[in-house]
Amino acid sequence: MSQLKQALMTSLLVISAGAQAGGSLDVSLADEMVRASYDATKVGSGMHVSMDVLHHTDDGEIASLGVHVVDVRNQDTNLYIGVGGKIYGFASRGAEDHSGGGIGLGGFFRYRIPQAPDVSVAGYAYYAPPVVSVADAENLFDSDLRLQYSLIPTARVYAGYRYTSIKLEDISDRLELGDGFHVGLKVDF
Repeated sequence: MSQLKQALMTSLLVISAGAQAGGSLDVSLADEMVRASYDATKVGSGMHVSMDVLHHTDDGEIASLGVHVVDVRNQDTNLYIGVGGKIYGFASRGAEDHSGGGIGLGGFFRYRIPQAPDVSVAGYAYYAPPVVSVADAENLFDSDLRLQYSLIPTARVYAGYRYTSIKLEDISDRLELGDGFHVGLKVDF
């Protein structure tokens, strides 16, 4: 998995280096899990790239590299959405080690509540069906829903629920990586 993480980080740095991007760093924590994410949007183009890595002390790791399009026509809207896809790779630990990946299609959103502009709801969801899942993965579903509060215009704290599930080939149970409640901080720069 460390080679996958290194390849994803290198790819993201190459993509974002020439992008003149505004970006964000997002870190979330739970008892046995940490997830770090970097997002960047190329100024004026609507191209949005992302990279994230989730580490669970007992279950394993999952990483992704994403490319999306976002609406740049109205910068002062309460709804911010992006649609696109992510390339996933995972490695699990336990009674049996499994690894694989897939290409998930989906998107993300953030809705700022007009009556309370410092409060927003955000989330994402991606699905990789069997036709684009590889190695031990039969399919993959990755989602998150969170309630955020802006401490300052460029920093939000949040609490949320994440559900990441991988159907492994020839096994009836699903592998769940980093599922459950978490808290985090997202900073824009």
